[in-house]
Amino acid sequence: MSNNRTWIAFANESICNHRKAIEELGFVSWTTNVKSKFKENDIVYLFMNDDRAIRFKLRVDKVNVPREDSKYWIDPAPNDDTYRLVLVEEYRGNLLDESVLERVGFNGGGSILTPNCNNTTLIKYVDDVFELARQNIQLPSHYIVVDLDSGAYWKNNTGHEVFNLEPNDVDGRFYGYLPPYDNPKIENLGASASDEYVDRVMVVYVKKIPNSTNRQLVAFADNARIYAKPQSGKNLNRFIPDNGKIAECTYTIESDYIYDLRKESNPFVFDVSGEDLQMFRYQRFYTGRRPKQEVKMLKWLINYLQGKVREEDEDFDFQNQVQDSEVSATLSDTAKQQPSFNNGSSGKTVAKKAYISKQALKEAHFKCVFNNSHDTFVTKKGVPYMEGHHLIPCTVSNVEHYWTKFGRNIDCVENIICLCPTCHRRIHFGSKEEKETIIKALYQKQISSLKAAGIDISLEELFSLYDI
Repeated sequence: MSNNRTWIAFANESICNHRKAIEELGFVSWTTNVKSKFKENDIVYLFMNDDRAIRFKLRVDKVNVPREDSKYWIDPAPNDDTYRLVLVEEYRGNLLDESVLERVGFNGGGSILTPNCNNTTLIKYVDDVFELARQNIQLPSHYIVVDLDSGAYWKNNTGHEVFNLEPNDVDGRFYGYLPPYDNPKIENLGASASDEYVDRVMVVYVKKIPNSTNRQLVAFADNARIYAKPQSGKNLNRFIPDNGKIAECTYTIESDYIYDLRKESNPFVFDVSGEDLQMFRYQRFYTGRRPKQEVKMLKWLINYLQGKVREEDEDFDFQNQVQDSEVSATLSDTAKQQPSFNNGSSGKTVAKKAYISKQALKEAHFKCVFNNSHDTFVTKKGVPYMEGHHLIPCTVSNVEHYWTKFGRNIDCVENIICLCPTCHRRIHFGSKEEKETIIKALYQKQISSLKAAGIDISLEELFSLYDI
């Protein structure tokens, strides 16, 4: 077991330009003439006096070495033995600002003038933030958490925010409607007092769990624009009944899309108890209000997005397999073949058969079923590049449901549609209107074949599987 310790130290930039030394040398020299005794491979987090934030993670590389950063000192540097602290990582977000650190037990710069390794709660939090920063998926630095289904406007379940999770019928985009005179404080989101709006903000929507004070994460947008004042746009505003009159709902949030998590089987939950009961007092809070819980939330969101990336990568790999597959004879009764599954590190997945998708492409003569005028390019097999899309999504839960209910495998020729890459992406990433249009058209073309194979589904049921 390692005996190495983790420290937090105070870097006074008015004495030495530690930041420039780290950028140019990759290390700083830290005097050994202090009560703290570092050991090789100890970790040191540097709280920068100019930023009033922790910015650097360093490792003790050597002990008792001559000073090597003298030229970065404002005053003449002491000629002493030092620890060489080499750069491991730099953090540029705002979760380690002093105002946030104080909520996790930081007692100010004076508490670390002598490096400290005893505040384990604080150090654990800093470790977690640096771990988040290492992920391949980077979330926006600023976010707002909005509590839906709360406040006076919800007495009749007609509040302004009832529209926040639904795409606007005009343009398919998402607009966050807030009660009047209750505008976001965009200065808390990285904006200046004179700014009219701020971009690339994450908006996290939560709802109160019945019979509990806890909140469940139900949706988020990771690239939203937040306005300082209510906005109006032609046909974009919504209207609600309010004391016998019709009230206009202006908006202060807009985004191209949201991730809808209302059907998520394992959602993130805010534990709202004790001092956290004040968390949603104002129906929303901003970055750093409850740091330890927020870091847990960010970890959950990154895991969720990484899962989405894996799904896209897996589909890309599967489409490659489809292109390489050969079908020597016409397949029949593929819906009656028992489904099979894989159990990997990312969980249980459907073992889709590429040659069945290839058969569907051949039967469509490698033309886009939605619009056969859509051209692509010619593959190494000498045919137009097309992709196989399962009309009834081939998820584990859907496969198990249709096998149990009908004794039919939805990884079958009748459920696979030949689509050009653009139409395939429209189904997955298009607006509500785009999805509805293409899915309805494909349903009408495919439902008779599905029924002939023993699979029945209504258009409404199909829409629900696409969260429409």
